Amino acid sequence: MRQFFAVTFFLTALMACSQDSSLSGEDVQGNDTAQVATSVIVDQTAELDQESETDQIVKPAELVKLEDIWDLAASRPGVDIGQVFQLFRFKQSLGPRNLPCFDPKSEDVCARIVEAISIVGLTEQQVGLLLDSLELPHRAIQRDCELLPVTEDFVAGRVNLAVADGVVTGWGSEGSEKFHYEGDC
Repeated sequence: MRQFFAVTFFLTALMACSQDSSLSGEDVQGNDTAQVATSVIVDQTAELDQESETDQIVKPAELVKLEDIWDLAASRPGVDIGQVFQLFRFKQSLGPRNLPCFDPKSEDVCARIVEAISIVGLTEQQVGLLLDSLELPHRAIQRDCELLPVTEDFVAGRVNLAVADGVVTGWGSEGSEKFHYEGDC
């Protein structure tokens, strides 16, 4: 009797295991539908998980501030952000940091970048962040109509700023011939 149950159990297990590979056409269609429905549910769950992960990404405060300043600069009249980024790529192709600003082949690219941004009217802090992101050194040489003591060292492409009440009123790029000034001093 024991032997009978063992053989019956073995045959039942063998039939159950072999049944998946020998399904009829109707069973295959039904099983595929179940698999598709399951995979759709799994895919939707995965998408929801991905969306919640992207919602949880927190940008550093500095990056958010820089993005806001670029948005502000881009929305001002007379600003050509596309030209700014083209000139920046051109500057990078000529060499690292502000080295291209000294090169005569650069066609005064550093001054053209600052001119395309139209920094006059922005706060000194905003201009500082913009110029830092473009790898352009800068300094204030005039504050509230008074010239500041500055070193006479030449740094190619450095942007010299005139500031009144925290707002940039003029600028000039070292190596460039022109100083752009809209102040009342």
